[in-house]
Amino acid sequence: MPTDSLPLRAGQTLGRYELLAPVAKGGMGQVWVARLRGARGFQKLVAIKTLLATGEDSERMERMLFEEARIAGLVQHSNVVQTIELGEEQGTLYMVMEWVDGEPLSYLLAQCEGHSEIPLSIAVNLVAQMLRGLQAAHDLGDDSGASLGVVHRDVSPHNVLVSYTGVAKLVDFGIAKAMNQQVNSTSTGEIEGKFAYMAPEQILGNPVDRRADVFSAGIMLHLMTSGHHPFKNHKSVGVLHSITSKEPAARPSASKPGYSPALEAVVMRALEKDRERRWSSAEEMRLALQRAVPEAFAIGIDVEVEAFMTATCGQRATAKREALRRVEQDSRSMIKVGATAQSASSLRAVSVDTSASEDGDEDDALRLSYLPTMQPPPELPAAPVKRRPPWIVAGSIAAVLIGAWSLYPKSRAADPSNHLASSGFVQLAPASTAHVREPVPSPMLSASAQAALPPNPQAPTPVAPPSVVTPKHKAPKVRAKSAATNAPSDLIAPDYAR
Repeated sequence: MPTDSLPLRAGQTLGRYELLAPVAKGGMGQVWVARLRGARGFQKLVAIKTLLATGEDSERMERMLFEEARIAGLVQHSNVVQTIELGEEQGTLYMVMEWVDGEPLSYLLAQCEGHSEIPLSIAVNLVAQMLRGLQAAHDLGDDSGASLGVVHRDVSPHNVLVSYTGVAKLVDFGIAKAMNQQVNSTSTGEIEGKFAYMAPEQILGNPVDRRADVFSAGIMLHLMTSGHHPFKNHKSVGVLHSITSKEPAARPSASKPGYSPALEAVVMRALEKDRERRWSSAEEMRLALQRAVPEAFAIGIDVEVEAFMTATCGQRATAKREALRRVEQDSRSMIKVGATAQSASSLRAVSVDTSASEDGDEDDALRLSYLPTMQPPPELPAAPVKRRPPWIVAGSIAAVLIGAWSLYPKSRAADPSNHLASSGFVQLAPASTAHVREPVPSPMLSASAQAALPPNPQAPTPVAPPSVVTPKHKAPKVRAKSAATNAPSDLIAPDYAR
């Protein structure tokens, strides 16, 4: 049985990883950006998924996370987010993944909706990259070489991360299935995934194979190249009926005149409701795309994809990297000054929106806001009390006593042989009071000795020179800056968690 884990917080360590900040939250778990610390100052950012479920549901969630790590850890491909390890720390099970410096494909679609569109060659190229990652997962085999029959079952724009350099990576095998696995990771009759991207057999609860992922890829290709979802009612649960009915998917050319017939043929075959008539594999579909839109596979297309990413979300990338830099800097400051781990979250305010996505999918659209936290400057610590050495205190007291003793006997006032000068006093001889010596503080005396000097009513009032007061602590200048000037308010975290 799983043990109850303690609540996590920024600054806490899980194994060799230091949690920096939470970045996403879904139905299954929470994702943190963390820092791997190695020998001789080596550091690397990673993403760590932890579980949120407690009580009776925690055991099932742990099985799912273990199965996700087991399957994703077997996939070694540039178009799949790398799984580094599965660890456990004081009852907390966690999965470590590579940190993708980029955005979910869903964000790109939202940015281009209504006023622009993703260029055709770039849209096809991104889908083709995703298909390569899918094929790598579908081809997984066991030690004997037998196919594991892996099916992702949750292929959607939210689960494809696109780096700022233009590399698409498939992520989140949380509900993936190996057809010959011994333990079923979901309850009987339970449908998991995003409704608007499900294959008919998955919605109906029938057995699924790799062609279910091909169907989901067809929906994405249709949406990215035509600007419209292939099934009506996709913004409500009515999409379930639209997908499972006998009515075929809408053709891209119906909503976008001039749509390429060759590309439309690829899309419509992927969206066949009878899976026997679909593309048999992700690779077969990718090769068909290469024949239909060869410019999407031409030499130099990677440069075009990167330029598109820079134009679409360059400012966002800068803001997100600055947010991460500040989180890391705050973490290093905590280590130096020994602050509590809770102070790490004071640097950035994280806002996660788990409402429905803008395109109406009934799922958790995981959105993150890195917002600068405007807080008053920290109070300066009180100056420590400096204790003077005993010999200085004794010298100050002796000087005060010598000064008082020299003033009391009148017979010594005119005695030129006294040693007041050596005791820190000099002689003033104004014309009207030539016979009076006025003790004047010497810079050699301490403040306590000067304050103990007796007043002399016959002495003239000295003219105090202009004084310059130097404060012990100079107040720092704080320049108010709005949150909008630092970073966009709707930065989206990579959707690692469901």
